Order: sequence, then C-alpha cells, then structure tokens
Amino acid sequence: MELNNPREVTFMKHWIGRHVVIQRLDGAKSTVEGVLKSWDPIQEKVILGPGELVIPFRSIHRIMPRNSSPALNSIGYVVNHTIQFDNAVYFGSCVMVWRGNQLVSSQAVLASHDEETVTLSNGMILRKDEHYFVVRSLRGNV
Repeated sequence: MELNNPREVTFMKHWIGRHVVIQRLDGAKSTVEGVLKSWDPIQEKVILGPGELVIPFRSIHRIMPRNSSPALNSIGYVVNHTIQFDNAVYFGSCVMVWRGNQLVSSQAVLASHDEETVTLSNGMILRKDEHYFVVRSLRGNV
C-alpha cells in the first residue's frame, strides 16, 4: 500500500494492531517492522511498537503486512514461559496446538502443566518440547 493517495490514508486504520513492515523514503529505502499501534491522520504519523517509534507519513514509501508463518502467530502468540502457561490455565484460554506444521487441536483448553508436559481439558497429555501452544487472541479493531 503506497501513501500517495489521501483515500489510502484513512483506509489504513484497519491495520492497527497488525504486524507490518514499513519501507521508508530515505535514500536506501530502509525498512522497519513492528506492530502498528496508532494511525493519526491529523498529525500525519504512525506509531510502531514495540518502543513507540513515531514515523511521519511523509517518510513512508510503503506499508505491507509482515509475511509470517500463519501456523504459528497470525492470530495469537506462542506460549513459551511458565507464567504464560499458568495464565492460559488460569483464564481458560483457547489455544491452538501444533506439532511442527500439523494442527493437533484448533480449540484446546489447558487444564494443567508441569516442566515438561501440558494436560488438555480432554485429558490428552502433550510434551512441551514437541508441540507449539498458540494462545488465540485478536489484536486491534475487528
């Protein structure tokens, strides 16, 4: 999406909360990537996270969605740390379970976990080192 059309500027608001790559208009056309946190057509700037990087519209050549593995993080985040597993169990978060690039379960709920395994609400026990657990979450406005 190039920013040479005023109609495009208002169209981009739906990208808030998405991971994007911004190609800048400097001599080398450098790129930055992050989560689009804010789109301000009045002050003509975007704020990219993490780190609250402010980029003026006039410095942007193109904004593109970041190409990422849809199996791992297009609609959530991969659970890696003990506290994340604790929170997923406590809040009854819906998770997708992947083994490599194969979907094991699209809507599992974690019942418990220990250092090496995760127990799902249906009683299935899975090894943490063999599976990816992706907490489903929507970001931005739907």
